Amino acid sequence: MEAIILVGGLGTRLRPLTHTIPKPLLPLANIPMVERMIRNLPEVFDTAILAINYGLDEMKAYFKEINIEKKVIIVPEEKPLGTGGAMRNCIDYVTGTTAVFNGDVVTSVNLKIMLEQHNKTKAKGTLALWEVYDPRRFGVVELKNGKILQFQEKPEKGTELSNLINAGTYLLEPEILEMIPPNQKISIERDIYPKVAGNGLYGFPFKGYFIDSGTPESYLEANFKCIEKDGTATHKGASIRGPSLIHKNAELQDCIIGPNAIIGSDVKMEKCVVRKSVILSHVNSYGSVIEDCIAGPNISIERDMKRTLISPEGEITF
Repeated sequence: MEAIILVGGLGTRLRPLTHTIPKPLLPLANIPMVERMIRNLPEVFDTAILAINYGLDEMKAYFKEINIEKKVIIVPEEKPLGTGGAMRNCIDYVTGTTAVFNGDVVTSVNLKIMLEQHNKTKAKGTLALWEVYDPRRFGVVELKNGKILQFQEKPEKGTELSNLINAGTYLLEPEILEMIPPNQKISIERDIYPKVAGNGLYGFPFKGYFIDSGTPESYLEANFKCIEKDGTATHKGASIRGPSLIHKNAELQDCIIGPNAIIGSDVKMEKCVVRKSVILSHVNSYGSVIEDCIAGPNISIERDMKRTLISPEGEITF
């Protein structure tokens, strides 16, 4: 079976970091997010199809160098095609029921159970659904007996059909992909799913977590979620304070790391405090206190930092 991963976006909300690193190759707990997504696929999905526009050369080079134990097919878009157009662009590689993921979403959805429900209901499409407290800035679905009956965009308070929103993970039959016009910019959420509502479209509500890692704040949250259970590191040059991850190549001396700190490869730090931060590869620092930050790659930190994204292309405070 195939899984399509939509990784064509520009990553504008994470600039300037994504000026030098395509968003799908940004690490989550020291593993590029697109690689982590592929590795987490259930065994039944033996092929990952990457729909990509921006960062095509970097993506090809990366997957040429690693063995991920699944077949990886990279399908380029000459121009951005939207979520639906990107899926339709992959149709030649689809053989049956297909999983589709937004490439920057980190969730606890159980794809095996979702697939069981999809097959049992003989659905044309099944959408993972997440419950929010206030749905006014989202599109919500009306769900009855597991069936999605209609969609409602950004409802006013008191008028919402539910508190369930699209969570960016789908199981689709080929007939859904065939509904998408080829070579056109199409939103599957706005242009296709409403046409199937009430006619074979099902929902799969789930609990746990749902993180869109496309902003600095949510990118940090997604990293910390990845190390929540098994991220306690050890390092002879550091005192560890709570869940943390330190790359085996990092050189630390007299540092305090954590809670919620991720240190990338070839980082060199002395007498630093790092907490609630992600330090990417080849960062050097002496005597800094770094908190609520994303830093790197290939920079030197010479001051204390808080709530900052700093990269070779510049920095922003968030």
